[in-house]
Amino acid sequence: MDTVIRMAALCLVCAVLTVLVKKNNPEMGMLLALAVCLVVLAALMGTLEEINAFVRQMMDASNLPPDIFVPLIKTLGIAVISRIGADLCRDAGQAAMASLMEMVGSFGAVLVSLPLFNAVWEMLQSML
Repeated sequence: MDTVIRMAALCLVCAVLTVLVKKNNPEMGMLLALAVCLVVLAALMGTLEEINAFVRQMMDASNLPPDIFVPLIKTLGIAVISRIGADLCRDAGQAAMASLMEMVGSFGAVLVSLPLFNAVWEMLQSML
């Protein structure tokens, strides 16, 4: 909870600074926003360890193959990265590039989910 409050405060301060800097130097505003995004993501790496431990515990307790959980985790990562990338592109005034970033994220999510879809398909075929 502490980390979330600190990161939210950092983002709000950066948002205000970016608005002030953007008036005179839009490029610096964009770089500031990118730098803060990287700092926040780096700070959240510690929480990823906790989430990873919990997911591993769920995998062990459920006796399900890891092939089911891995696509879900990869899809979550792709969603986060593509969302941040698209928002940064929009902030830079590149709406078309932002849409492309979202589309790349969608295709990436489907691509990493194909093994899961295949497993469901095989299970359905075995029931027939």
